[in-house]
Amino acid sequence: MKKIYQSEQIKIIDELAAKHLNINSFELMQKAGSAIFSYVRQYQNILVVAGAGNNAGDGFIIAQLALKQGLNVTVWSLIPIENLPPDAYHAATLYLQSGGQIITQPPQARFDCIVDALFGTGLCRDIKGRFAEAVHWINSQNTFVIAVDIPSGLDADTGKIMACVINADITVTVICYKAGLFTNNGKDQCGTLFCEDLDIPSLAFSQVPSQINLLDKSVLKHSGLNHRHNSHKGSFGQVLIAGGHDGMLGALMLAGRSALRTGCGIVEVVSNCEQAVMISIQCPELITASNIKASRFVKTADVIAVGPGLGLNQQSREVLEYCLAQNKPMVIDADAITLIVEKYKFNNNIVLTPHPKEAASLLKTDVAEIQSNRVEAAIKISQKYNACVVLKGSGTVVADTNGDVFICPFGYSGMATAGMGDVLTGMVASLMAQGCIPIDAANIAVVWHAIAADNCKKGNGLIASDVIQQLANEVL
Repeated sequence: MKKIYQSEQIKIIDELAAKHLNINSFELMQKAGSAIFSYVRQYQNILVVAGAGNNAGDGFIIAQLALKQGLNVTVWSLIPIENLPPDAYHAATLYLQSGGQIITQPPQARFDCIVDALFGTGLCRDIKGRFAEAVHWINSQNTFVIAVDIPSGLDADTGKIMACVINADITVTVICYKAGLFTNNGKDQCGTLFCEDLDIPSLAFSQVPSQINLLDKSVLKHSGLNHRHNSHKGSFGQVLIAGGHDGMLGALMLAGRSALRTGCGIVEVVSNCEQAVMISIQCPELITASNIKASRFVKTADVIAVGPGLGLNQQSREVLEYCLAQNKPMVIDADAITLIVEKYKFNNNIVLTPHPKEAASLLKTDVAEIQSNRVEAAIKISQKYNACVVLKGSGTVVADTNGDVFICPFGYSGMATAGMGDVLTGMVASLMAQGCIPIDAANIAVVWHAIAADNCKKGNGLIASDVIQQLANEVL
């Protein structure tokens, strides 16, 4: 899987890249501009909107290349080119020397494509004034927009919107991926994302260590999922899932079914509901109990998952405490997360799966603060509770207790529906029971879950049961 870098690291990588390619910083800018131009060259009438930094330099290089190809191109520069950094100023000068035109006001003409070269990864404050006006103008044009490196106004590290942001149809990021492209608002603003690594030698990246990783399908080839032929149901783990209180049997059933569908040998679901026995009619493969102390497997289960439909009353607390007292690997989700706040620090065999509101409870803050830096929030929860953390949402973030972070690029908005988290809980527990360590179980489950959802092809009509059915169709 690929590494993801923070904005401060990217500055260092830029310098190392030029060094290892034996070129100067301007030649590296030309290389980036040329790579991005390959996405622009199909359009006949092009507007490049240039801002105040080196991102503007990329824009001027793109514009110069468009001129050379005989395309109609105009640059709208929001500042005098004399105020640009040296490399960007050099790029602007070459564009003018090639016969290019610069305008200083919004154009009246119509264009096939607008190139957003306003701000790059270095943006660290809200966009205001004429720059904000330019962002709103671009978004109002109903024209195809290509963002240079990152949509202007999107924080490269967090995916936070800095007051306003470009709505890009394509984003061409250069050299390496940035966390903000994948989490929080990133996926909504980037459109289709492409990465041009500019043939930078791997040695340049190895000199800048990063603990943030972009998950990919390779995690689905985990050796622990290779079941031997000479096996039986006990070979593939036992999972107990507790929850389904007070009319929430559906959550429990979804978790149980997904645990089975993910390959677990034996799954027991435990509820306080007298109707829990009815689960067997809907899913005869699940073993049921209507009291945690009456469970057949609470002592022998490899993993206990607690939380789906658990509730927040005294009985719910007692179930949670009884499960914790078993001192087993656990997955803690939903209501159980709320019940552990400030009360427990674990021994690194626990996976917590909060959504942003539950994460806010764990850190005693609010949802806005969690979403403003999802990577940092996941790390803080992991350190505070000494547990692996799956912070769900757009660009799910997985954090391990050693500081490693993983971001999932898969999944879509249709997953924002009831029961989807219960499915994920069952999957994580199942994979742990089959022998995966918590971080591997979390990463596999997150990717498998998201890809299955994508491949359901249900659009806004996706439901959690669709994903469970699709799990078996994904090749592992």
